[in-house]
Amino acid sequence: MRPPPRARAVLLALAIAPVVAFQSAGAQSNCAPASRVSGIIVANPASVMERVVSLHGRSVSLREALDRLAAAAHIRLSYAAEQLDLSRPVCLEYESATVSRILADLLQGAQVQPVVIGDDQVALAVVKEQSVARTDPAPQMMKQVGLLDRVVVTGSAIGASQRALPIALDVVGGQQLAQRATGSLAGAIDGAVPGVWLWEQSPLSLLARYGSIRGASSFGVSYPKVYVDGIEAANSLLVTHLDPDAVARIEVIRGPQGAALYGADAISGVMNIVTRQEGTEGGAPRVQLRSEGGASSSDYSSGSVLAQTHGITLRTGTGVRSARLGITMSSIGAFIPNAFSQQVSANGGMRFVAPKSIISGTFRFFSQDARTPSSPLLAGIDLWTPPPPTQARLIDFTSRAMPGDTIRQRDLDSLSRLAITDSSGRQSVQQFTLGATGTFTNSNRWTHTAVVGLDGYRLKSSTVLDGGFPSAIDSALRAATGSAIRTTVRGSTVGQFGDPERTATTVTFGAEHSFVRDRTETRGPFARRNGEIGSGPQSLVEARSNAGLIGQFSTSFNERYYLSGGLRVERNSALDGIGDVAMLPMLGAATVRRFGPATVKVRGAYGKGIRPPQMSTASGPLLGLQSFSLGSSLSPEEQSGVEAGADLFYGKFLSLHATRFDQRASGLIQPVSVYQSVTDGALHYKRIVYELQNVGEISNRGWELQGTLGSGPWSLGATFTQVDSKVQKLAAQYSGDLRPGDRMLEIPAHTYGVNGSYGNSRWSAAFNVTRASDWVNYDRIALLTAFASQNRDPRGFVGPQLRDYWINYEGVTRVGGRFGLFLGRGMTFTLEGENLLDEQRGEPDNITILPGRTVSAGLKVRF
Repeated sequence: MRPPPRARAVLLALAIAPVVAFQSAGAQSNCAPASRVSGIIVANPASVMERVVSLHGRSVSLREALDRLAAAAHIRLSYAAEQLDLSRPVCLEYESATVSRILADLLQGAQVQPVVIGDDQVALAVVKEQSVARTDPAPQMMKQVGLLDRVVVTGSAIGASQRALPIALDVVGGQQLAQRATGSLAGAIDGAVPGVWLWEQSPLSLLARYGSIRGASSFGVSYPKVYVDGIEAANSLLVTHLDPDAVARIEVIRGPQGAALYGADAISGVMNIVTRQEGTEGGAPRVQLRSEGGASSSDYSSGSVLAQTHGITLRTGTGVRSARLGITMSSIGAFIPNAFSQQVSANGGMRFVAPKSIISGTFRFFSQDARTPSSPLLAGIDLWTPPPPTQARLIDFTSRAMPGDTIRQRDLDSLSRLAITDSSGRQSVQQFTLGATGTFTNSNRWTHTAVVGLDGYRLKSSTVLDGGFPSAIDSALRAATGSAIRTTVRGSTVGQFGDPERTATTVTFGAEHSFVRDRTETRGPFARRNGEIGSGPQSLVEARSNAGLIGQFSTSFNERYYLSGGLRVERNSALDGIGDVAMLPMLGAATVRRFGPATVKVRGAYGKGIRPPQMSTASGPLLGLQSFSLGSSLSPEEQSGVEAGADLFYGKFLSLHATRFDQRASGLIQPVSVYQSVTDGALHYKRIVYELQNVGEISNRGWELQGTLGSGPWSLGATFTQVDSKVQKLAAQYSGDLRPGDRMLEIPAHTYGVNGSYGNSRWSAAFNVTRASDWVNYDRIALLTAFASQNRDPRGFVGPQLRDYWINYEGVTRVGGRFGLFLGRGMTFTLEGENLLDEQRGEPDNITILPGRTVSAGLKVRF
């Protein structure tokens, strides 16, 4: 399909603008050579350091440069990752250069020195600082500020320095995850990434629940677009658990600016989970065993509850060829009577590096089984529960009675009351990701990438209404039985031109195609089949595809001023009848200045994102809609706006970040309770069903603050987010309980986070404190109690009447900590504490129950 004339014109403009920069750059060299370190220790004299190779590439990470050098020279490089800033960007512009010269350039400023220890092995050994020659009286800015110049892959087709990005992009490193010892996505993001908040997930819940991503980007199913090694997840809400030993970093873009590269559904942001793929020091196989056990307190069980985690990780190979496999099992007992949760995850990957190409593969598998009994908070409330599927019968109201049975008035009363059911039962989910990525460099100018992958899941869960009505155990447990599989195919070409020290431009041209087939089954009391009403299943199959053309550019002037722009023209099948083609732009600028030892970056960007209406497990029955309709006509959800911010770096030990965002979301879709009076023959009964409706316009404004302080073995970080998310205008057909000027429900006005760590050769310690405060949500227990009353009219639970059940939640603070003692011989004793303040309720409502204070001890063994 050809893009419309307007889209072609914009793409042409994006293509022409960089050409002007190319011409102004002239014939400057592409990479300025770095200063050299002196001295190479040769324990076993050989010609290994004098091997001649040719390497090309700009703004690649130090890790990739070392791996490509090893592949080109056929040598083995051994080094400790913690001794090098492997994310630092470097330039490879070598034609017939020796290994010794290239290593001297790459290791400029690092406290390591090459040591030849064999015919084909070179170790990068730690040396004292004074032994490193500093011939550069004015080091380049990138060597002073590691955080500003680290290479990130999110927001760029091949990976680029964070210096030029005009948007706020946060990176949670694998070392930080290991220090916090968190296995949940909420534990990794909360307090570490400002602007993003996940409610703490119950072990009995299968789904993530985002409290805020710069406010509200949807109702009940707000989420960023999630990738695992560049492969899009079939359902972002099901990516909830992490293996800290397998994650290299998590990169997060907040706001709609990422939609220009990642397309529809990136309305509120993009999250890319990058797994570890490096080899081992020396290339020998390595095994790590981990076993932890502890107890969780609970106000709803007779004693402490056993919680345990066990895992094994195998790694082998060098930076040139490596492989990894990890398996983790965990479980928690009945912190609610008769409840349990068991999880099994496996992950792995392979990586092959050649002088001009890198091929990597990844896979992920996750399985969870949980039993969710009736909530002790609902004891005494008369809930009508539909019969199990094996006992379900369809009631033919046209004949007034089934053979041998008579419909009683109580049956009709139950049907009229039934809009929420007990969610007790077995829940399960299985997920998988499988894919490969290839990067190919033909010259110092052009780099090509290709990504192909599959992501899928199978979900089995009770249907639980959301909106105003709670579930029995956890209001985040909103699901239906279903499955889906998504294919992702993406290719891009990146060209780099000019002189980085004067004028340089990077252009990206890409194409992507994604296809998902989603099958959802719900079992509700109002399923109609040929005039029959009962508890039969409803099945919905949805197939969606989208294809996008991408054009981007980034131009730098004197390593001081940066201009970036992009446009994605997307054809999405879910937009049929609404507008076949979506145009998703992004434009931003940044400037970087040095003031002595300090560096300041000022940035700003505009972006637009879109999310088509969907009736799959991603946003339809996943809301727990037992009986639903699309409403009269749904428009897509959109969000656009600007962000502006400033970053201050003082040396390598202090960084401060401030971002102001102002975004407007329109067409947000909400499940709205609707009263129905149904006449079927001689029978008349009342019921509440849910209808998806566009709400109107929402404004999301606020501040994001972040700071880090660290030197050597210790570090300290803090985040603060203030969000003002309000209803600005309602759609004409909206009939829910929101009104203009209302705060959006379940959006914390403030979120905080503080974390710190210390480590030396004998022991390590880390702590984290997170808090969400001041949000409005339903008093779900009061609402359910009133709804269960035999004498209440269902019309009292629709529209403005639900506002009577709004209450303000003051907030919840969570504290966690970890201590590690190195015992020698590769063994480490660990002691961990979670939820040390023993907060078991109040997040995000008064019906959700979480495990209390949990203290675990364990042992890690590496050999």
